[in-house]
Amino acid sequence: MRSFSDDERERIREELLETARELLVKFGPAKTTVKDITDPVGIAKPTFYQFFDAKSDLYVDIFEQELDEFATTLESELAAIDDPQDRLERFFRCYVEFGEGNEFIQEVFIKQDYREVLGDISSDQLAEIEKKEMNVLIPPVAEIQARSDGPIAEMEPITVLGLMGSALGLLILHKDEYDEISANVAEIQNGIYDHLQEEMIATLARGLTVER
Repeated sequence: MRSFSDDERERIREELLETARELLVKFGPAKTTVKDITDPVGIAKPTFYQFFDAKSDLYVDIFEQELDEFATTLESELAAIDDPQDRLERFFRCYVEFGEGNEFIQEVFIKQDYREVLGDISSDQLAEIEKKEMNVLIPPVAEIQARSDGPIAEMEPITVLGLMGSALGLLILHKDEYDEISANVAEIQNGIYDHLQEEMIATLARGLTVER
C-alpha cells in the first residue's frame, strides 16, 4: 500500500473533503459512493481508507468544518451588538441563515434524517458532534443571558436552544410547504414563510429578553 508524505496526506484529505461535499450536495448521500469521491482526487478506492474509516466519517469532518465557519460568522455578527434583544434576534437570524443557505446542512440535516446519512458512526462520535455543536451555540446564549434581565436570564441555555429549534428549526424544515401555500395567498406580500420567520424571531427575542 502506497505511503504518503505529511504534505501529500493533508492535500489529499482536503481534496476528499471538498469533492465529497460537492457530490453530496449535487447527488445526495445515497447516490454518492466512495469511488465517486476518490476518482476525481486521483486515488484508488482502497486508499480512501487510509484517510477515513468510512464515508460517514468524511461527512462528520465536513460538518465540523461547516460548524467552525458558522462559529466564526456568529462571533463576527454579534460582536458589535450590546442590546440583549437585538443580540438574540441576530443570533436567531444567523441560525436561520445557516440552515437555509448552507447546502450541506440542507442535504444532510434538513432534507433527510441525518442519522441515516451518518448511520454507521458510533454513539461516541455522535456525542462528540453534539458536544461540538453545543460548544458553538451555548456561549453566545450565555452572553445574552448575562446582559438581560428578562426570562432568558433564568433559563438553561439548552432550553433557549430548544425553543429556537422547535420554532425556527421546524419552520426551515417546512419551508417548501409554506412557499407552495404562499402562491395562493396574496395578502402577505413577502410570503407566508418570510412573514412567519420575521414574527417568530421578533416575538421570541422580545419574549425572552424583555423584563416582565
